[in-house]
Amino acid sequence: MNTKTKAWVNMGLFLLTLLINTLGAFGFINGSSQKEVSDTYQTLITPSPATFSIWGVIYTLLLISLIFMIVKHKEERTASLINTISVPFWVSCVTNILWIIAFSYKLIGISTLLILAFVVTLAILNGKLKTPDGLGQKVNALAFGLYNGWLIIATVVNASAYLVKLQWNGFGLAADVWAVIILIVSLLLTGLIQWRLRNAALTLPLAWAYFGIWQQHQAQGFFAGQYTAIGWMAIVIGALYIIIAGFVFIQNGYCLLPKQKA
Repeated sequence: MNTKTKAWVNMGLFLLTLLINTLGAFGFINGSSQKEVSDTYQTLITPSPATFSIWGVIYTLLLISLIFMIVKHKEERTASLINTISVPFWVSCVTNILWIIAFSYKLIGISTLLILAFVVTLAILNGKLKTPDGLGQKVNALAFGLYNGWLIIATVVNASAYLVKLQWNGFGLAADVWAVIILIVSLLLTGLIQWRLRNAALTLPLAWAYFGIWQQHQAQGFFAGQYTAIGWMAIVIGALYIIIAGFVFIQNGYCLLPKQKA
């Protein structure tokens, strides 16, 4: 398959993924939207509904990135990028679609495995990105970095929803204690992923998600201020995610990705 064909296959799979996501969001798959299913298995670390608007930003950036690859497919650097990321991108699209279907049918255990495969695939893809040299390449780094970062918190929330479905007792620990532990462990795991990928955009969606968790725990939120420790822990860790993003950006030489050695 030549580079141009791969670029168009990437676009086709992305548009199909977007279509399935839209159908799922409006409840055309099994009669339940993702939000309705999520509300059925509400966890203490589920961000506020408004937080999920980030999908619009991520998918818009991905669309721009894929258009850029189609337009610039003859350029050596872009052709190399297309050949490098196409297979993991295809896998990410397939796992995304299957996740939407499984989650809509409330197969939460299966959806947890699928979203885990999804986030790992995106991490592999991000690991293949090179230092962005032009505006289009910068959009690539930003789009896939945000995509991967958001999927980290989505995976954690999905796994937590599965535990809620199983009515897990948390080994006797209170639910709010486990929520705080999960927030901290997620920070540590993200730190390890960031150490490997060094994409400055990676932790920004997590900061946004943690802000959404804080919103959900305010008096006007879903939990009406019952678990204030969770909300404030989310704010503190969210601030740390922003600091990490800034630190990585500076360490990368004021670039989203590490600069390549001459």
